[in-house]
Amino acid sequence: MEKKLKALAESLPEVESVAVVDEEGFIVYKYDKPGLTLDAEEVDVHIVNPVTRLVEVIQDVSGEKDSLEEMVLFTTNHVMLVYKLVNDTYLVVLARRTPLYGKIRFKVRARLWEIKSTL
Repeated sequence: MEKKLKALAESLPEVESVAVVDEEGFIVYKYDKPGLTLDAEEVDVHIVNPVTRLVEVIQDVSGEKDSLEEMVLFTTNHVMLVYKLVNDTYLVVLARRTPLYGKIRFKVRARLWEIKSTL
């Protein structure tokens, strides 16, 4: 799995970190590029709690189970992509913010099947 995460990160210059995180915020697998501008591990661990709560709220309100496909969060300097994988795990991608973030989304989504099948 680490090789797949590294290949994903290395294929996109803007991506700084890629991690698979479980529903409790424990990092299962991760790859960080050298020279990170922030603590990616801290982001990975803490981003999952609000995501799981939002999923619960959506499920309660709409009745849609496992409705989260993708969540995109923007900060001043970064974009965070969160994808639901299997067995209550999430893929968290941390990238430098760019106007072409759609390219990052496209390439990550193109490899989701590969990551899911490995889990």
